This record gives sequence, structure tokens and C-alpha cells, in this order.
Amino acid sequence: MRSREIARRYAEALYKLAAEEALVDTIEEDYGQVLTEIEGVPDFDRFFTHPLVSRERKSELIDQVFPDLSAYLRNLFVLLIRNGREGYLDLIYEEFRSLRSEKEGIIRVKVLTAKELSTKDRERLTDRLVKVLGERVKLEEEVDVSLIGGVRIEIGGKVLDGTLRTRLEGLRSFIEG
Repeated sequence: MRSREIARRYAEALYKLAAEEALVDTIEEDYGQVLTEIEGVPDFDRFFTHPLVSRERKSELIDQVFPDLSAYLRNLFVLLIRNGREGYLDLIYEEFRSLRSEKEGIIRVKVLTAKELSTKDRERLTDRLVKVLGERVKLEEEVDVSLIGGVRIEIGGKVLDGTLRTRLEGLRSFIEG
């Protein structure tokens, strides 16, 4: 079983280094991109965490699959491999983001829409949320065409659902009695 404490220690070290080098945004974006690419390969996780695959082979894999990876992330991944913590990649990223939010006073807001927000809509939504919440806001956008229209906003476990799909489902429930 994975420990959040262990993940938090790695995340704290990574955040401290990223903050000192003014690379927090870059590290977060690059790390997220790596995880997205890994999720797209079904057997990657199984190979990467398998105890019979040598540490050298795992390090080679990182270099081959991610040749443009920043030195900071590459060093983190190699350290995780050396310490037998390869299975912590996603948890460390979660802790890194959480730590960043705490340190920088950022509220992460998940926004689900039927189509990608325009720059103008994104700015208006961000400005409105900053006014309402009184904190810096980082939008995490996701597109789900099944929503038909409208927007669903998740903030700290609370959901504001203004999607057309939800409204239609409510109307159908009302009609069916």
C-alpha cells in the first residue's frame, strides 16, 4: 500500500527545488504531461512497477520515452526507481499540486463543459470565481460532449451543475413523476 507521507516528502522536495528555480509552472505542466502520456500506454505502469525489471532498464525507458524531460523530473524519476518507489508517480504529482495550492493560495476549480471554453469565457469565469472566492483560481478544464451545453463546476468537493443534460434529466424525472 502506498503512503501519502512518503509521496508528500518527495513532493515537498520537488516543490522546494522548483520554487527556488522559478520553475513551478513548468514542472507541474511537464509532470502532468508525463502522467497523461503514461496513462495512454496500457502496460507501461505494469512494466514500470514490475520488480523483475531492472532499475537500469526502467531508467533507460524514461530516457527513451521522454528524451526532452527536464533534468529535475528525470532525476526525481531515477531517484524513485533507485528507491523502489516507481508506483508513486501519480501520488507525488497529486501531493505536489496540493502543496502548491497551499503555498501559493490557489484554489483549483474543475470546469466541465460540452465544448472548449473560448479565451473570453475562460477569463470571465476566472474573474468571477476570483471575486466570489476571494482567492487565486486555477481552472482545470475538461470537455464532455455528452453534457450538451452549460457548465459543471467542482470546487473543493462541492458541485455547481448548470449543464443542460442535468436540467433535462430533472425535467424528465419531474414529468415521469
